[in-house]
Amino acid sequence: MNDLQRVQRFRRFLFSLTLDVGIVIGAYALALELKFDGEGGVPQESWQTLLWAGPLIALAYLLTYQALGVYRTAWQYGSLRDAVMLVVSVALVTAAILIINALLPKRPLPLTVNVISAAFILLGHGAVRMFPRLWSMSDTSEATKEKIQRVLIVGAGDTGQTLAWELKNNRSQPYRPVAFVDDNTALINKRVHGIPVAGNRSAIPDAIRDYKIDLVAIALPPEPAPGLQNVLKLIEPSKVPVRLVPAAQDVLEGRASRGEMREITVEDLLAREPMDVDVEACRAAIAGRAVLITGAAGSIGLELTRRVMSYGPTALHLIDSNETGLHELRVEMVQQSGGDITVKPWLVSISDRASLQEVFETARPQVVFHLAAYKHIRMMEENPDQALETNVLGTLNVFEAAQSVEAEKVVFLSSHTAVNPASLYGASKRIGELLTSSMPRAKTRFCSVRLTNVIDARGTVLHLFERQIQGGGPISVTDPQVARYFLTIAEVAGLVIQAAALARGGEIFLLDTGEEIRIGELAERLIRFRGMEPGKDIEIIYTGLRPGEKVSEALITEHESLEPTAHPRVLTATSSLQFSGAEMRAAIRELEVDRRRRSGSVPARLHALARFDLQAVETRKAPEPESIETQTET
Repeated sequence: MNDLQRVQRFRRFLFSLTLDVGIVIGAYALALELKFDGEGGVPQESWQTLLWAGPLIALAYLLTYQALGVYRTAWQYGSLRDAVMLVVSVALVTAAILIINALLPKRPLPLTVNVISAAFILLGHGAVRMFPRLWSMSDTSEATKEKIQRVLIVGAGDTGQTLAWELKNNRSQPYRPVAFVDDNTALINKRVHGIPVAGNRSAIPDAIRDYKIDLVAIALPPEPAPGLQNVLKLIEPSKVPVRLVPAAQDVLEGRASRGEMREITVEDLLAREPMDVDVEACRAAIAGRAVLITGAAGSIGLELTRRVMSYGPTALHLIDSNETGLHELRVEMVQQSGGDITVKPWLVSISDRASLQEVFETARPQVVFHLAAYKHIRMMEENPDQALETNVLGTLNVFEAAQSVEAEKVVFLSSHTAVNPASLYGASKRIGELLTSSMPRAKTRFCSVRLTNVIDARGTVLHLFERQIQGGGPISVTDPQVARYFLTIAEVAGLVIQAAALARGGEIFLLDTGEEIRIGELAERLIRFRGMEPGKDIEIIYTGLRPGEKVSEALITEHESLEPTAHPRVLTATSSLQFSGAEMRAAIRELEVDRRRRSGSVPARLHALARFDLQAVETRKAPEPESIETQTET
């Protein structure tokens, strides 16, 4: 603090003291006038007593305020406790003066004057201290008023009240809360922080209309996803922007700021009831075992690694080719385990068969989660060699290495694109599924987890939508009718570990994902919740399906049927087809050799491998060729 700031601060403090002294003396003068009104005026003796007693009484107030912290309070942020301390200070000084006056044989200042003046002092000192807050809550100009957005807060609990206070007192923000809605019947038609509670959440459409709302802030406590979806459905017809308010716990733990309001994301629009995993079964599958995860530094791999760590493995081996991601994950896991669990990162490619085998022989994992793969459909169409090298040969390398060290279970992450695959990516995942169902089942049990689209994974088209909206559009959608099923990363991580607990060998697990969601409709809702109009503020353009893409995705093939498992939301896809796994693995290795020789079409042969089970059935069902004699007779 420089000298000029010190001088300014001293001047403000001196002004505050002078004002307080003036209020005390003025309050006593007004009390005397009221006391002796109609009695011939205030006695001269009382005025003379006030001349010397007034400054002493004022000094008593100043000292008491200093002792009880009244002067150390920033009153523009004053709380109820601060107001109570002001009342206590006035009461203490008044009580002391009354006691002194009661002991005097003659009272130039009557006892009632001390009581009346105390009320005026409390009113005056309170008004002076509340003025900064009242000033901060007022609009200073018509120009400011035009920019203010009227906010409806959904939820009058702690989170909603914190937001209301922040918006009312922070003049730098162009928002003013004008109404609450809350399901607490005790609050309806009452006021919270001076703001009316217009009704429960069903009153949202009426409140938006009646209070001319410009923005809706959802400040609900954590609740099941359908609750948020129901609120969004009530808001959507009004076409006003929507923001979500972080919970108070997030603010306390530093994950969000006080008064923060974030925009609605795709994850919010697609949120569902989280899948409850069988914690004990998952723990039994992981605890006390060495676990290896390929693709550990990816979006899904990160969450899976954290979940696995929470179940208490003896060792955690992490394979990835992303050096930075792998290093950061190792640091996080070592910190999470406190050094009690071995965490070993392996910077290796799964397509390097020899190096991968060395890793498995060193790690000796008992449970393997195979996530590593290239995942972008268009990139695989343009780079078929990598679809073969990593997604197919890499998968076979992992399976054979796991089998060679007698791992107990191997869980392979597949995709809905594996069903009647139209893309090389889908074909590579179908090949992985066929491998898990046909690997020799001596000591190692293999299974697949067939995923739908993962909402919050890096690089998804849904995140592209958000970037396109932030850039002013347009949003690009392949086809007006294209629809997809969706999962969250948290659901995927839970499902993958649950699969390890349920696996008996050869299963393809799926999660009950509900209804398909039309991508174009999702884009429209995302635009509307930003307060814009699809086709007007943000254009949606349809680019046409790219190679390997489908309008709609099936979850099972015509030869598969869904069957329940021990978990109510996990199903298995059981196939009626059979084929030779040994022949398929031989065909994959043959393709590996041919690729090195640059002979044959990789895309065509990958698609052929993906139909290996169908080809086996067609071969068995093909009729015997007719004899020459029969042909002649015909």
